[in-house]
Formats: sequence, structure tokens, C-alpha cells
Amino acid sequence: MDKNKRRDLTSGTFEGNKVPKKTGWIYSMSGIFRDACYVLVANNFMNYATTAGLLDKASYSSQFLAITIISIILLIWDGFNDPLMGMIIEKFHLKGGKFRPWILIGAIGNAVVVITMFLARPTGWWFVACYGIFYFLWDFVFTMNDIAYWSMLPSLSGDEKERAKLTTMVAVATGIGQAAMTLLIMLCTSGTNIAGVYGYLAIGAGLLFLLAQGAVYFFCKEKKRDYKQEEVSKKAKFGDLFKMIKINKPLCMSVLAIFFDYLMGAVAGSLLAYYFYFIYGFGGSYGGYVYVIYGAVGMVGSLLAQFLYGLISRKHKQSSIMNASFIGALCSLALLFFFMAPIFNGHPLAFTASNGTSLNIFSGTGLLVVLPSFFWSAFTSIFYLVLLVYMQNAIDYNEWKYGERKESMAFAWRPLDAKISSAVMSGIKYVILLSTGTVAVFNTISDVNQQTSVDKTLSSEEIAALNQKIMDAIAALSTTQIMGFVIWTLGLMLICLVVSYLFIKLGYGISDEQYKQIVNDLEERHKEDEKQLNEPNTPLQTKENGGSL
Repeated sequence: MDKNKRRDLTSGTFEGNKVPKKTGWIYSMSGIFRDACYVLVANNFMNYATTAGLLDKASYSSQFLAITIISIILLIWDGFNDPLMGMIIEKFHLKGGKFRPWILIGAIGNAVVVITMFLARPTGWWFVACYGIFYFLWDFVFTMNDIAYWSMLPSLSGDEKERAKLTTMVAVATGIGQAAMTLLIMLCTSGTNIAGVYGYLAIGAGLLFLLAQGAVYFFCKEKKRDYKQEEVSKKAKFGDLFKMIKINKPLCMSVLAIFFDYLMGAVAGSLLAYYFYFIYGFGGSYGGYVYVIYGAVGMVGSLLAQFLYGLISRKHKQSSIMNASFIGALCSLALLFFFMAPIFNGHPLAFTASNGTSLNIFSGTGLLVVLPSFFWSAFTSIFYLVLLVYMQNAIDYNEWKYGERKESMAFAWRPLDAKISSAVMSGIKYVILLSTGTVAVFNTISDVNQQTSVDKTLSSEEIAALNQKIMDAIAALSTTQIMGFVIWTLGLMLICLVVSYLFIKLGYGISDEQYKQIVNDLEERHKEDEKQLNEPNTPLQTKENGGSL
């Protein structure tokens, strides 16, 4: 026994619903470096490919088209990768636990691939080939880590308050990591040595990712698993992913609600930048400058709300928190429309005119736009955290009702929701731009970005002339077109929010009181299972699974 303990380099397991303090902090805070590394690749590798001078000037269009096609193929692969990895993690348990080994293996692979993909710099068609290979490998190893990491979350505690606290800590950490990497990239990639800067960021992000996830493996405890669930996991199949949402209505409703929540975020993230270009003009000194302030204030609101959610959850029911956050988000959306719609002599209420060369958002009413940004981000962040808790609760319901937890299979739907919503948003974006007549601005921006990315010898005067083309396209827009764009964008955000809320409100079907009963029943069942395991002669319990509320 002592020999086996010496071989186990992890911290072992714990029992009960109280997560050890060290486990809770290390597990959650490791998300800072995990998500920072994710943002570096997922949000910026395409930008790196097109701005670091790695594509041939003469073949830029065809090479960029090839990269786009490869990205679409990899997006389709993503649809299989998430459930496949969920099944592998669910089915095959290694010595270090159910989740920790896969977290560590994925982190090691991620560090190697991320550093290599930014430091190996072939050019032309060789880069196009390497783009596909590296992105495929990165997606595979990151998904391994991602599903294991998030699947560990619902396994740590069945107590709703403890679960809300831990979910809050994870959300805050991931938000800090995403914000930090986004800020670093904005500050560091404006010079000429773009490839070198990305290389340094990749080394730092990859190594910190590995160290943080290594800490999870060595210093975090997993909750002791019921031996019956170990047997259930060994029989996991790919089709269980779809079987679970077919028979488990709460899980199905939470998956659909999270999908529309992600789609709502994708609408805001993809389209609001264009709004600020339409109102203030293109460039870092105009619309881009206002959008950065808008996003930064929203990020502060989101992080503050995530921090407060854990405190609020101690005193209020999840259903009450969801209702309040939904109403708050609706009011914030109405405020967004009031401040952003160009209904005051062709300008929005939140507006500051430029002096022709720059824009000082603090000199007029333009700064008012940060108010709805702050509150919208805050309320929707709390709304999302409740959805995550409900999804975790649905896993407990699955064990209570059908005798099977299968966290990795269930939580594979979360990243799948994100990727499907992103793909859907790509189509919606073009529909909105075409229907509002603003697509000309989008096309002009794309053309100018392509020219500046390909030709690094352009003078400042030539770049200014290209940017003026964008300004001219924006100036050609009518107030009606901009108003239509605002209505489309905020209207879609409203529809997604309401649909997400209704899936939970009308379809979830588990009240806070009923969930407490589920947790109590599971605790009793686990005690009976443990007693039977330790005392083989104990008569089998007749009540197995399938409780009723």
C-alpha cells in the first residue's frame, strides 16, 4: 500500500461536498494562464498569419483563400473532436484520476504545439500547409485539456452554493486571462517585429499554461468516485452524447440555453465594432478607440459581476438570480438602444465629434456609452454563470434519475455550443451587412487590410490614402442604414437573451428545492454503495436509480 502511495504523484482524493481550499484555488486560478493561451491561438493565429509577412505577396489571395478553406474544414472537425474527446476522457481513466491525467497530457501537448506554431516560420505555401497541421494538432490537445478541465468542475461538489462559488472563481480567472492576453496583444503587436512579438508571447503563454495545469495535476484533489460510476464510465459510447440530451430534459434545456447565450455574445462581439466605425470613423484614433473603451468598461463590469455572483449565491436562489439578471440585461439592452441609435439629428445620444485628426471621448457625451456596456456585461455574465450551474446540476439529475453521471460527455456540449454558435454567427453577420446596405464598408475594410498586410513597403501617406477609402465608404452610409444596423444587432441580442431565458424558465423543470432533494438522495445512495463495497455480505439495496421529485 505504501509503495503504491509513493508512486502516486497526485494529491489523491477527498470525500464530501466541501472542496479543499487548496484544490479550489489552484484549480480555478490555473484558468488565468489556460485561457490566456487559448486567446493567443484561437483569436489571433489568423491575424498572425496575415500580418507577420509569412504569405507571398504575389499569391496572397490564393493562399489566404486556402487558409480560409482549411479553417472551415477544421471547424467541421471540431464538431467531431469535442464529443470524441468527451467519450475518451469518460471511458479511459488513468492512474492519476479521471480528469487530472488528461488535463496534464493536454497541457504538455498544448505547450509544445503553441510554441512551435509561432516559432516555426515557413513562408508561402509551406506556411499554409503548416497552418493546417499546427491548428489541427493544437485543437486536438487543447480540447483534451479543455473538456477534462471543465468536466472536473461539476464532479468536485454537489452542493449548489459550493458549486456556485467554484464556478465564480473559474469564471473570474478565465476572464482575467482573456483580458490580459488581449491587452498584451493590443499593446505589443503594433510595431514592425510582429512575428517576434508573437513568438515571445507564445513561449510565455505555453510555459505558463503547462505550469498552471501541472499544478492542477500534482496539487489538486479529485472527489472520490462512487465505484458504480467507474463501471458506468467504462461502458461509455460516442452516442451517449446524444442519448443524454434526449432523455435528460434539464441537460437538453441548459445546452440550448447556453447555445443562445453564446450566440448573443457572438452577435455583440462581431457587429458592435462596425457600429463604432460607422459613427466615429475607422482607425485606432476614431471608432477603434471608442470600441476599446467600450470593451474595457464591459470587461470590468463582467469581472466585478462574476466576483459578486459567489457572494449573491450564498443568500439567494439560483432561480431568483436568473430572473434578476434577465431583467437587468433587458434594461441594459434598452439603454444601449437609447444611447446608440442615431435618432438625435443623425447622431446617437452618446456621441462626441472628432476634431478632424483625433477623437477625445471625454469631451462630449460619447462616454455615456460605457454605462450600458458596464451593466449589460455585468448582468449577462451573471446570467451565464447561472446557466453553467444549471448544466452541472443536470449532471447530478442524470445520475439520480438514470444512475449515470458521465460529466465528460455532458460537458462536451459546452465547447460544441461555442463553436456552432460561432459558425452560425458567420452567416448571420453577412445577412445583416447585406440587408442593411453596410456590406460595402466591410468589403472596403477587408480590401485595405489585405493590401497593408501584403505590402510592408507602403509609406505612411499610402496607408493614409487607403484608410481614407474606408472613411469615404462610411461617409456614404445614410442614417437609415446605420439605424437598421443598430436595430438588427440589438434585436438579435434581445431575441437570443429571451430564448435562452425561456428554455430554462419553461423547460428546465428542476426547482431549487427539488435539486436539494436530488443532492440528499445521491449522498444517501453513495453511502449505501460504499457500505456494500466495504461489507460484501450486505444485502443488495432494492432502490437503485430512478428517483421521483
